[in-house]
Amino acid sequence: MVEKAMDVVAIGTLAVDYYALLPSIPGADQKIMAEAYEIHPGGVAGNVMTQVARLGARAGWFGKIGDDESGKIILGDFERENIDTSHTEVVEGKHSMFTWIQVNRHGERSITMFPNVLFELTPDEVERKHGDYIRSARFIHTEACLLPLKPVLRAMEIAKESGVRVVFDLDVSPRYFIEEAGAATREEMERALELTDVLIPCKSAARELIGSQDIVGNARRLLERGPQAAAITLGKEGCIVLDRSSHFVLPAFQVDVVDTTGAGDAFHGGFIYSLLRGFSLEDAGRFSNACGSIACTRVGARSSGRLREVEELLSGAEATN
Repeated sequence: MVEKAMDVVAIGTLAVDYYALLPSIPGADQKIMAEAYEIHPGGVAGNVMTQVARLGARAGWFGKIGDDESGKIILGDFERENIDTSHTEVVEGKHSMFTWIQVNRHGERSITMFPNVLFELTPDEVERKHGDYIRSARFIHTEACLLPLKPVLRAMEIAKESGVRVVFDLDVSPRYFIEEAGAATREEMERALELTDVLIPCKSAARELIGSQDIVGNARRLLERGPQAAAITLGKEGCIVLDRSSHFVLPAFQVDVVDTTGAGDAFHGGFIYSLLRGFSLEDAGRFSNACGSIACTRVGARSSGRLREVEELLSGAEATN
């Protein structure tokens, strides 16, 4: 068996998050004084790769960023986290993606996104510039969040043809992604699900795909569209993980919540790491829950923990049971 150069590479959202920490999130025609202002790198794919890298796996991201200040923040953070940037293309004169995030004292938030150059990646560029990079990995992390699905689909097809396992992070409901965002057709979404090995949908996406509010009772329907396994975060209730032979509903860890931004991404990074290391399905869910919980204890979408911190939380929980 040929050794792969990368454990996981990602295509998807990469951004800089500009935070306002507020007593409460204002509604229409309201004004409020911020208690603090912070800048953190973020974006779904960037957050997931950060968690994977912090746990000790070889991670990279491919796509486009601008040569602006946000781009410098993105590259600098990737270099500090030892995330491969050999296929991160810096486009002269372009703006990188950024977001405005408002967070209240309960850790709840609202997010406004500005995609910018992120949207300019084409399916042809995925093949021509990044095809070999995809083939060099054991896993590819893909997503439906902001990026139009066409280049993501091409990346999934290259991976599937090359024996690279495909993780699909369905970060928004399919209906929103198709009808409101206009980022895919229904046929493209169905094709993405067919190409998926591991599906990680958000709660709204899971409910829509299974046609029920009862995620736990009907989660197995997610596998009918093609995936071999699925993992769904249930917020403070933990998660459900399943494959074609078993499923587990696993409780969340009790932590002091400061900011929930990026907690789901940390969970996803933990789940990918668990698959890389050959964990059992149940252990993978528990490990991923710990990753997501740690991310809630600090401000920022990349507040995820390193391997030792995750193992300490797991050990502490076992000791109290």
